[in-house]
Amino acid sequence: MKKALFPLAAMALAGFALVACGNTTNKADLRPAKAFSLGETSKTAAGFDLFSTHRVNLYDGGVYEYIQTSITYGYSMNLGTTVTTTYGTYAENGTEDGVASYTLNKAAEVVLSSYSQAGGFKLQVNTASSKQTYPAELPAKTQGEKNMAQSKEDVIKEYGNGTKIFVSNNIISFKDPNGGSEKAVVSTPSGSVSSILRDFKQVQVSSSISGTGMVNYAVDYLHVYSDDSYEYVTTGITYGYSMVLGTTSVVNYGEGSYGKSEDGYTPFEMKEAKDVILNSYSQAGGFSLAINTASADQTYPAELPAKTQGEKNMAQSKEDVIKAYGAKTTVWTSDADCVMSLKAPN
Repeated sequence: MKKALFPLAAMALAGFALVACGNTTNKADLRPAKAFSLGETSKTAAGFDLFSTHRVNLYDGGVYEYIQTSITYGYSMNLGTTVTTTYGTYAENGTEDGVASYTLNKAAEVVLSSYSQAGGFKLQVNTASSKQTYPAELPAKTQGEKNMAQSKEDVIKEYGNGTKIFVSNNIISFKDPNGGSEKAVVSTPSGSVSSILRDFKQVQVSSSISGTGMVNYAVDYLHVYSDDSYEYVTTGITYGYSMVLGTTSVVNYGEGSYGKSEDGYTPFEMKEAKDVILNSYSQAGGFSLAINTASADQTYPAELPAKTQGEKNMAQSKEDVIKAYGAKTTVWTSDADCVMSLKAPN
C-alpha cells in the first residue's frame, strides 16, 4: 500500500499536478517545475494543537497550486481535518541573499474538503465545478456555528487570499527573512488557470495520528480526474521534543481504475506512479532534500529521507524513487462523502 514513510525526522507528503482538459501535451511536461513545502505546529484559539502543512507547486506558464492541510488535535483525538487546494497565477520576484521570493495572487479557484469523525461533519466545496451549489457550508469558526458561503466569491475570500512566499533550500517561509515582515495578503486577482485545472471525478481525504513521544500526523489526499488518472497527496509532520522534527512531501502521478462498489465504498487502484515529486526537510535535523523525477534537471544518485537515524538512503535512478514512494496500491473511496479508507472497510 502506498503509505507515508515515517523515519525519525521525516514523514511523507504527496502533492499533485494537473493537466489541461483536451490538451495533447505529454502529461510529464505538465508536472510542476518547482515544488516547496512547510510543516508547522501552533495552537488554536481554544488551545488545541494544530498541525499544518503547506505545499506550493509552481508550473511553467505562471500558474500555482497551493495545498494546505491541517489536523486539529485535542482530547486525545483528531477533532478535524481540512485540506484546501487553491489555484492562481504567480510572479517571480527574484532572489536576495539566497532567498527566492514569489507572489501568489488571489486564487481563481478553491477545492476544499473537511471532516471530523469526532464531530460528525463531512464538507466538500469545489468552486470550479459546474455542479457546485450555494449556499455551501464551510468549516465552522466556532463550535456549533454554521459558516455558510453564499457564493464562489465567499469561498475564495475565506480560503483563497493571495500571499508572498520566501523560499530557501526548498522550504517555504511567509515572512521575508531579509526584512522581517509579517505574512503578506495579496488581493491581486488571478488570471486563467485552465492550463492546469482538470475536471474532478472524486476528491477524497483520510487522516491519521500515531505514535507516542514522537507523534506522526498524516493526511492522505486523492484527486481522481475524468479520465481516471490520479494525483495522490500524503502530507505529514513528525513532532516530538516540543518541535517539528521533520516534514516530507511526496507527489505521485499516475493512472488508476475503479473496482466494484460494496457497502458504500468503491476501491480505486492506483497503478505504479509514472512520476514522483518529493520534498523532505528538518529544521531540527538540518537536512533538506528535493527530487522531481519528471524534471530533465534531476540527477542521480539522489538522497531520499533516511529510514533509520544517521543512514544515507540513496536512489540510484528514477525507478528507485518510484519503487520507494510510488508502488501500486488501492484505497477505498466513499460513495457518499469525501472520506476514504486506506484499507478495506469490510
